[in-house]
Amino acid sequence: MYSNAIWIMLEKSINIIGLIYINSLMAKYIGPDNFGKINISTSLFIFVQTLSWFGGQNIIFKRMSENTRSGIAMAMHTQNQRRIFFLISSSSVLTYLYFYTDLIVFLFGVANCIATYYIVMDFFSIYNNTQLKSKINTITNVIGLSFALVIRFYISHFKLPVYYFTIPIVIIPLVPYVMRLIYFKYTTEIKENSKGAGLYNRHMLYTGGALILSSLSADIYTQISSIFLAKMSSYSKLGVYSVALTIGGAWSFIVLALITSFFSKIYSENNQVTIEKLLIKINRLVIILSLVALSGFYIFGDFFIRLLYGDNYMDSVNIIPIIIIGTMFSSLGTICYRYIIKESGYSYLAKKMFLCCILTIPLSWIMIRESGINGAAYCFLIVEILSCTLLNYFFRNKTIIKMHLSIFKPR
Repeated sequence: MYSNAIWIMLEKSINIIGLIYINSLMAKYIGPDNFGKINISTSLFIFVQTLSWFGGQNIIFKRMSENTRSGIAMAMHTQNQRRIFFLISSSSVLTYLYFYTDLIVFLFGVANCIATYYIVMDFFSIYNNTQLKSKINTITNVIGLSFALVIRFYISHFKLPVYYFTIPIVIIPLVPYVMRLIYFKYTTEIKENSKGAGLYNRHMLYTGGALILSSLSADIYTQISSIFLAKMSSYSKLGVYSVALTIGGAWSFIVLALITSFFSKIYSENNQVTIEKLLIKINRLVIILSLVALSGFYIFGDFFIRLLYGDNYMDSVNIIPIIIIGTMFSSLGTICYRYIIKESGYSYLAKKMFLCCILTIPLSWIMIRESGINGAAYCFLIVEILSCTLLNYFFRNKTIIKMHLSIFKPR
């Protein structure tokens, strides 16, 4: 389990470090205004990704952890379902961008559309994680990022027009997808069987239907501030806020890797005492790593932002500590989310996330109107705290509050 977690961490660290460096080159070259335009199209296609998956990532991860063959069959038989959802949702977003934004935003929308398609089709990364083959994801992502890094470096170096940055957006998911597809076909025995396709699709629609509302609600409460900043303030402010989100959440790849590996064990474990011990351990690790990240930023953050992004983005320094603390609660909330899925609490998640969304929209609007990017950061923190704690505490027999209290008990 820990070996696989290390590979996942390596994969995520390369992704994060590579993307931070690549994005900093781009952000410094094009300025906050154009960087904000790129990020608004990215925010919108996060909704497309969520709609296209229809809750499938967690369902397929859980099924593959419990029964590999059945998980593969489910993933393959539901691909066309995801393609249909992708076509409908991406067409709607591109139509909006074409008529209501400028050419730069639309072009980056097209690039994000293509990139999102390969992300949605790539169930191979889920398979590799559940089968403790995360090193395959690491290697393929490194290759994809390397291509993207070289392309973005040359675009910046030769001062090419901003729309050339659409190319690496597509390259980053495309190259790993193709390589993982080839590896999967050559190393995995697949029994072609059309029987059960309808059953898998109905199961995905039924179970995913319970999760999609919670997933969409999560996207709304995490992305709504970006949308409001673009509309109520400026693309430039959104560019600064996007840098804060990137840096403030960059360290979370470590805890997400640990959570993924822990839950591959938790999903297959039947002994409740063992499950509780694993849950306490992963919660404690998240809190410790969060405090390390916060301390590190207080020491090096100012220098780091000025070096990578330049003076135009220094306003992000004041809000990144808030984002780091919010990310800690977001990571703790991910543990709750996955545990509730293990307990088949899909209906509870849908109601909880919908309520969270309803609370976030007016809160974000008011706080951004009054305090700009500072309001957006504090809104992020407040919502993540509520989502992790109070809104989870009504789940079956107060399971989550008992789990949180047990974190602080000596064992």
